[in-house]
Order: sequence, then structure tokens, then C-alpha cells
Amino acid sequence: MITAHQADPTEDLRRERSQASFPSRELAALMAGGEAQLKLRERIADAVRADPVFSKKGKYFMERADLYRTTLEKYLALPRLATAIDPNDPITVGKIIRELIDEPGGLDLHLGMFIPTIQGQGDEEQRKHWLPMCTKLQIIGTYAQTELGHGTYIRGLETTATYDAEKEQFIIHSPTLTATKWWPGGMGKTSTHAVVMARLITHGRDRGPHAFVVQIRRNEDHQTMPGVTAGDIGPKMGYNAVDNGFLRFDHVRVPRRAMLMRYSKVDPDGTFHPPPVAKASYGTMVFVRSDIVMNAALYMKKAVTIAMRYNLVRRQSNPGGEKASGGVGQKGLELQVIDYQHSQRSLFPILARAFAFHCTSDFMRRMYFRYEKVSTRKGDFSALPELHATSSGLKAYCSWATKDAIELCRLCCGGHGFMMLAGFGTTFGNYAPNATYEGDNNVLCLQTARYLLKVARAVAKAAARGGDVRDAEEGAQGTSAYILEGGGGLEPGCQLGKSVGLRDTEAALGAFAHAARRQILAAASRAGTLGADAAMSRDMVAWIKAAKAHCAYVVLLNFVDAVAESKPRVSSATAAVMDRLVSLHALATMDDNMGDFLEDGHVSADQAAAIRAEVAVLLAELRPDAAALVDSFALDDYFLNSALGSHDGDVYRRLYDEVQSAPFNASHVPPGYADLLHSRLIKGAGRSRL
Repeated sequence: MITAHQADPTEDLRRERSQASFPSRELAALMAGGEAQLKLRERIADAVRADPVFSKKGKYFMERADLYRTTLEKYLALPRLATAIDPNDPITVGKIIRELIDEPGGLDLHLGMFIPTIQGQGDEEQRKHWLPMCTKLQIIGTYAQTELGHGTYIRGLETTATYDAEKEQFIIHSPTLTATKWWPGGMGKTSTHAVVMARLITHGRDRGPHAFVVQIRRNEDHQTMPGVTAGDIGPKMGYNAVDNGFLRFDHVRVPRRAMLMRYSKVDPDGTFHPPPVAKASYGTMVFVRSDIVMNAALYMKKAVTIAMRYNLVRRQSNPGGEKASGGVGQKGLELQVIDYQHSQRSLFPILARAFAFHCTSDFMRRMYFRYEKVSTRKGDFSALPELHATSSGLKAYCSWATKDAIELCRLCCGGHGFMMLAGFGTTFGNYAPNATYEGDNNVLCLQTARYLLKVARAVAKAAARGGDVRDAEEGAQGTSAYILEGGGGLEPGCQLGKSVGLRDTEAALGAFAHAARRQILAAASRAGTLGADAAMSRDMVAWIKAAKAHCAYVVLLNFVDAVAESKPRVSSATAAVMDRLVSLHALATMDDNMGDFLEDGHVSADQAAAIRAEVAVLLAELRPDAAALVDSFALDDYFLNSALGSHDGDVYRRLYDEVQSAPFNASHVPPGYADLLHSRLIKGAGRSRL
């Protein structure tokens, strides 16, 4: 007899935690940046949960207008709560509260793009003028770049800003239908101002896209300014607490100082001064892409935490049967879903990749702020090409992987995973746009590829001179340094499982580097002397694939380095489980992309089989630590907002209780009953008895 109903999911999860091989709190503190930071996050989560304004009750049953309003209420209450928690550092606390709210809203671009653009591209006077109003919410801004006809291709933007020297004003204009700004968050209803990217025209010459601060609605009554047409673009597949909007200008005049002039400048007489470095204004864009890399780790953690906890308590078929990792299940009870190998092979690599992305996001954060410091203080922009290439590629690689991971985690949760209450629907809907906004991922891979082509040509040039390729100017250090290695392709085969073990991280890194380097150099060779645009156009698929391989190497490199650096600060047990995660990430990624390693014989067929077998061994080794590993992400139940992923594992009680208060259950009579159903059903009254 199947008696799975007798199992207590909360007890299952308690038992899972008790069998862990390492202290999850230790790893959680390491990932949070120390025990003090972990306790701060816990204190903030307690305060947020206790504040009625921040309640998420009923969120999954809300109509769009209610979702917009309640999300806006949370954002407006955020400064008050942040100051109450820590009056000395409300900004740090506020960032954590914003993360916990986990719902993009009408103020998102004000905080994430409008303010950073003014900070990064405004001169000192402009920053002093605009930023105090921004922080006090006396104005609310958005970032208007994307148009109906152009998105990623910024040089194709059609909105114009023509300078009138006589009046010292710019005339902002949408000359065509496709020049309509389309998609900016907060533009539909919320914003009073916008940073508008428009083609600067002075003395009849087109100077390319520049940033202008333009008021689009009156502060007095929130009506649009003269010459401005704006509104909301309607429901999307997700992201519906955000009022994404459209915006058109009909010869709207703004003062000369509306143009942000930290780098480019226009004098009163219309004389144009270009920036000292052509791409100096890329800073804001690079910041946003770096931020997307950081968020990828968070949302992969969220998805795999929900799925792992549910797979640990959900029981399905085969009572008392054999587990994938050895042993048999409890007599009379169906197996936990996580004890099926397919569940492990689906979820454990995502778990390992979430740790890898966490380490990569730390690297990306340090890389960006190091550049920001040097460029601001010293006017040194030499690190920008690598930063731009790295942030572009990793934005694409990490957002693709995270989007796919969220969906795979949902699939691993069966029918219940399809419910809004599981949390996957809103998580996917709100995260999926990351693969498109701030640059289409394929186009961003080509940005990375252009940089890699430049490095490859520098290497070839150095080699042709008969010098050491390590003397090549481009890429001699940093994330692309591996391209200089390998002796012109005359490399020994992969040593995994030969001279070293299958878990040797240096050999794994060597294999990843080889796979990326081979694709980059081959594509560069086919490009010959073609210009970068022609090279990308003629061999686009190969270059995108090469950029992905490069990013896979960068992610593994940062994972390996971060684990090595942290080992002295943790116990041997925690170090051991981190080593297993690194090995699983490396080998499972190779297994999933084995063609890249087999193509030129770098990895043999026997090695490929051995790698696949070793992945299965790692799954079994990590199985006892499944609950503790997701616990180490330290994601609060308030953030997860999932009936399937709560810390206590009480899945079925939460699902049942939540639907009792659903608005659709307020009455047994369905909408349209009187007009559509009653006349039919009444005819069956009294006839159903046999």
C-alpha cells in the first residue's frame, strides 16, 4: 500500500538538514561577506516582514493596477524603514530592502538608470542641481533610449536634439513614428522627467546620440508638458508592476544645460567639444550590464532554492525503492523526487552554477568600481575596452543561463510549479527581459567578439614579428590573457583523467581555455583582413559561439579563484563541499557542451565518457548536502514568496491555505453564471440521481 500521505514534509526537510556534511551557516556568512553582514540582512528581513506596508499577502491574485500601487507604496516607504533600521547607512539598507521586495516597479529606472546617468555623465553643477531633487523624489526620472524602430543599435536612434544658438536651447523632436521612445520603465505613468538619448545636431552636423534631461510631465498635476505625448504600452508577459511607456516630442525646447556635459560639451555659440575618450560616456551602460550580471546570481539562487526544497519534500512513486545515490527509500513511503538521478542532474548543476555566478558577480563588481575609481580620479580610460567586452559578454551569458535555469527549475516541480503561488511565474516573467534589455544578448556577444578579434590579431601580429606573443599589446593580461597561451595551437591534449584526476581544476581551466581559444583563433583566421563589422557579419554564429566559450572560461576562472581564496577562512568540511561544486560546474558544463571539446580531439571519447561518469559520482556526493547548500544562500521566505520553497517545507498546507482567500473563491457562483450557465444547468436539477 502506498502511504506517502503519512510523510511529513517539514520533518523530511529537518532530516535533510541534519545529515549535511558541513555547517551551512558558515558558508552563508562567507557568501554574505561575513557574519555581521549576514546578521544585518536577517535583521532587515525581520523589519520588512513586520511592516504592514511591505506585506506580499495576496500579491499573486492582484490585478495590474493594484500590483502597481502596492509596489509603489513599498518603494515610497523604503527610505523611512531604511533610516529606522540604520540611520548611519540607509543607502546600504535600502538596497537590501529593494532586493527583498523583489518586484520591479515604477521607480526602478529612477533608481537604476536616471540617477546613475546624471551621476556618471553630468558635470558638477548639473549633479548639484538634479541629484538632491532625485533623492528627495521631488522629481521622478526614467531613461528614454529605446525607440519603436531601434533598440540595441544606439547609432540608429532617430530622436533629434537640434541646437538653436540664438536662444541657447535644444529642440527635442521625434521626426518619425519609429522615433517614438518605447519601453522605458516608469514612463507610462510615474515619471516627471527623462534622460532622453537623442542625436545631437549643432551647426547642421550630426554629432551622434547624447543624453538630455527633459521634463515630460508637470509636477503640479502630472499632465504631460506641451509638445509631449506619453502613455503606457500595455500588459507584457511579465514585469507588469512597471509602467513601461511610450514618448514622443513635437519640437520641445529645453535649455542648453539640459544636455549632460561631463564629457561632451556644447558652448553657447554651438561649438561642440567631443569627449576626451570616444566611449567615455559608456560608464552608465557598463554599470547597468554589470548589475545584470550580479542579479543573475541572485535569481538563479532563488529558482534553485525553491525547486530544491520542493524536490526534497515531494514524494513520487516507487515506495521503498532504490535511490540514485545508493540505498533504498523508507519502507512504505514513495521516494523523494530528489532521489531520482534525473532530478539531481537537472538541479545540482544549476546549484553549482549559482555559486559560480555569485563569484563572477563579485569579480564584475570589483572590476567596474576599480575602473570607475581610476577613470574618475585620473582620467584613465584604458581599462574600458576590456570592461565593456567583459560586461557585455557576461551580461548575455549569465542572463541566458539564469532565464533557462528558472524554467528548468519550474519543470522540476511538476504541476505545482506552474502555479503562481510557486513563485516561478513572476520570477521568470520579471527576469526574462534581462536577455533583451540593455542590449540584445546576441548583439552583446558580438561586442565581446570584436574585442576578442582585436586580441587575436594582436597575438598574430606579435607572432609574425617573431616576438613573444605575450608582448602583444591587446589582451596581454586580464580575462583574455589565455588567448596568448597555447603555442599557436600546438598543445597537448586535455589531461583530465590522464596525468591528473578528473577533478583537477587547472586541467579543467586548461580545457575551457583551449575550447575558447580554438574558436576565437579559427574565427579570426577566417576573418583575414576584413574589418570588424564585416568579420562579424560573415561569421556571426561562430563569433557568438566563441564569445560564449570565452565567458564560460571567465566564469570558471572566477569560481576557481574565489574558492581557493576563501578556503583559509572556512572549515575543511566547507572547503570540501565547495571543491565538489567547482568540479561539478566544470564537468557538467563540459558534458553539456562536449562537442566543443571533442571537435579537434582535445578531449577523447574515452575522456568524455569518464567525465559523464564523474558527474554522476559528484551528484551522489552532493546529495546529502542539498538542503544545506540552498540554505547557505540565506534567502528569506519573504523574498522567495513561494509556497513550494519556504524554509520549513510545509508545502501542502501553504498551497491549501493560500487559495482559500483567493478573490475568485469569494463566491461559488462564477462570473456570467446568470446569463451563460443558469438556463442550462437548471434543466438538470433533480435529474442526477441514478
